[in-house]
Amino acid sequence: MKTSLFLFIMCFCASLIAQSNQNGQVIYEKIFDYDFGDYKGNPAWEAYLADLPKQGRSKFVLSFNENHAFYEKDMANETAVPEKLQNALGKASYGKAPKPETHQVFYDFENGKQTEQVEFMTRSFQVNSELPTQAWKLTNKRKKVLDYVCIGAELTLGEEIYTAWFSSEIPISAGPSIYYGLPGLILAVEKSEAVFILATKIDLSVLPINLESKLKDGKQMSRKNFDETVAEKTEEYNAATKSKARGLIKKGE
Repeated sequence: MKTSLFLFIMCFCASLIAQSNQNGQVIYEKIFDYDFGDYKGNPAWEAYLADLPKQGRSKFVLSFNENHAFYEKDMANETAVPEKLQNALGKASYGKAPKPETHQVFYDFENGKQTEQVEFMTRSFQVNSELPTQAWKLTNKRKKVLDYVCIGAELTLGEEIYTAWFSSEIPISAGPSIYYGLPGLILAVEKSEAVFILATKIDLSVLPINLESKLKDGKQMSRKNFDETVAEKTEEYNAATKSKARGLIKKGE
C-alpha cells in the first residue's frame, strides 16, 4: 500500500513538472561560417582575408507553449560587423543573386503547419507550408546542457549527419530552426561532432500566448509558389548580370 502511494505521488509530481515546463523561452547561440567564396589559390585574396574571422555568432530566441513555438533572430544583441569584414563579404557576394533570408518562424505543432517570415529582394513574405517531418534516429548517448540531462538523436541531411540533444524534462517537440520533432526540447545541435547551436539560457517562467501575432507583415504565399518566385527572379537577375557583363566587355573593345 505504501509503495503504491509512493509511486502515485512520484508520478503525480512528474506530471506537474512536465506541465509546468510546457511554456517558456530559450536563448540560443549559433556559430556560422562566413561566405568568402572560393578564395583559396588567390594569393591577394587570401592575404586580405588572413586576419579576418572565418566564423560569426548570432543569438536566437525560441518562445514556446504547449502547441506552438516562435523562433527569431535576437536583433537587440547583434554585434556590429567590422568594416573590413563587411567589405570582404560584399566583394565575395558581388554579382551573385540575392538569397531569401528567414528572420522568423511560427510553428503550429497542433495542426502540423509553419509560417516563415522571409525577406527576398527587399520584399517581405509570409511563406506557409506543412511542417516537414524529420527522420530522427534516437541514440543511447547522453549529455548535460545547462542543468538538463539530454538524449542524443541523429538526423541525416544530404551528406551530413547532425546530432540534436533534447531534454524530456521539457516535453515540447520544438527546437532551433529546422531542428524539432523529438519528445523533448532540443537544447544543442552538432555537425561533424562540433556544436554549432547551443542553448545559453532557459526561462520557464515566461508564458508566451499568441505567438503567431509576433510575425511581421508580408505577402502571403505557399511554399511552392514562393520557391517558384525565387527561381524566376534568380534567373532574371542572372540573365541581367550576364547581359551587363557582355555590355561592359563590348564597350571595352
